Amino acid sequence: MDYRAVQLRRSVEIGSVVSIHYFEYTVEFRYPGESHPFWEIIYCDKGSLKITDDDKTYIISRGQAFVHAPEQFHNVCAHGEKAANSVVFSFFSDCPELYGISGRPLEFDSFSVNTLFSIIREAGASFENPLGYVMDTELKRKPSPAMFASEQAIQNYMELLFIHLIRNPKRMGDFDEVPREERSELLVKRISDYMREHISEKITFSDITAQFSISSTTLKKLFKKHYNCGTMEHLTNLRIDMAKELLRSGKYSCTEIASMCGFCSIHHFSKVFKEKCDMSPTEYLKTVKSMLEYNQ
Repeated sequence: MDYRAVQLRRSVEIGSVVSIHYFEYTVEFRYPGESHPFWEIIYCDKGSLKITDDDKTYIISRGQAFVHAPEQFHNVCAHGEKAANSVVFSFFSDCPELYGISGRPLEFDSFSVNTLFSIIREAGASFENPLGYVMDTELKRKPSPAMFASEQAIQNYMELLFIHLIRNPKRMGDFDEVPREERSELLVKRISDYMREHISEKITFSDITAQFSISSTTLKKLFKKHYNCGTMEHLTNLRIDMAKELLRSGKYSCTEIASMCGFCSIHHFSKVFKEKCDMSPTEYLKTVKSMLEYNQ
């Protein structure tokens, strides 16, 4: 038999790495911005981040990432009233398909997150640098790596991650796998879920349009169609429903509930509750309706 070897093609090749970080930002964190000749990816692991890429600004939350192309000016800051964490690494690559996943937020699935964790783990075995030190300009090898072939593993995991992202570019608001009508249902549900997750925080109409890269006109139409109310009215309804649940639990004072549900004061909470329910919070607790809702 005359066997012949086949040289495997390498479509995504990462030859060198510039930085690998895991940052824990304070609420006040602001980075002035930079541009450089290599690629950079930032993944939000906690809270939310405001990302600027040239003249466009996006909000990414936990489970989402952003790829900056070479020479693109970009910066990042913590967004909202909570601290945020991120994974950031930068690298050189000549793969042109990377441009297809850059410049817009990306949704990470479990494979992507697990691969990202593997990169951080291998980096800890390979390099001496503290993962959260922003001023590092060069990765320094450990005299003796903690795991065999850890640098090669970093390269392999990075290439696998980008192969996966290029094959499956799940972008925010991109629901090509389902019919158009179902896309809008999925999107409006995601927005409603986002409201629930951040219900104790101050959320504006502009925050939502930026978070989901959606126009104000489209956002208004979505909520009118699916909930028959305005976007911010839906948020208020969610807050009142949560307030009712907390009231029925008997564990919290009205002042605590007002704060937990995102109302600016106890007076604002009482006013809105009475407008929506035609009774005060304390009156509501005495009604048969509250007992029915508790049993439900």
